[in-house]
Amino acid sequence: MSFGANFAALPRQAVMAKATPPSGASQEAIWHAVYDTQTFASASTTTLTFFSAVNADKTLSNMEASGQFPSPQSFQIYNICLDAWTPLAVSTSATVTGNLNDLGLIMQTGRPTWTLTLSSKAYGPYPLTALHATGGASGFGFSSDGAEILQYARNEPSPGWNYFGKIIIPEQVAFNFRLDWAAAQTITASWLLRLTMMGVLNRRVV
Repeated sequence: MSFGANFAALPRQAVMAKATPPSGASQEAIWHAVYDTQTFASASTTTLTFFSAVNADKTLSNMEASGQFPSPQSFQIYNICLDAWTPLAVSTSATVTGNLNDLGLIMQTGRPTWTLTLSSKAYGPYPLTALHATGGASGFGFSSDGAEILQYARNEPSPGWNYFGKIIIPEQVAFNFRLDWAAAQTITASWLLRLTMMGVLNRRVV
């Protein structure tokens, strides 16, 4: 993603009209991200379901209602992203085990898939590797004395899956995202996986 956009100067009246959406039947439309976070536990997780419940911790989820958008909100899906992190940003090991190996097991070895279900209609399953990250730390791993291997890892940051607004979640219609693995993966520590949908949120004009 890049910053900035092409724009042209507008008359004051046009700027004010855009800044003040009309009331009544019209809705406000904003670029929005809705996200939910679940825990991938070592040697036990084979399925995770996102957006099915409200979480009081808004750093983990910003859902306003369980498994749906409340009236009169609807959501037009563009990007779908997956971020992954562990309590220790950098792992230290004398063997191959560590963050990079863990993420490889989570994203590839377990052959994971994702499925969007909207009003009992499934979109997918599709490979989880098609979902890329929103961003994260960059760095490198090294060993100062040959006895330790330092590892960091984040999901692929380049552009990934995009519905380009062709899928819309209407108000008060049940939906969820499910991740499935072919088998449980043994990793060094539990990871948090955050599923983020970016797109256009339509809501009431206040």
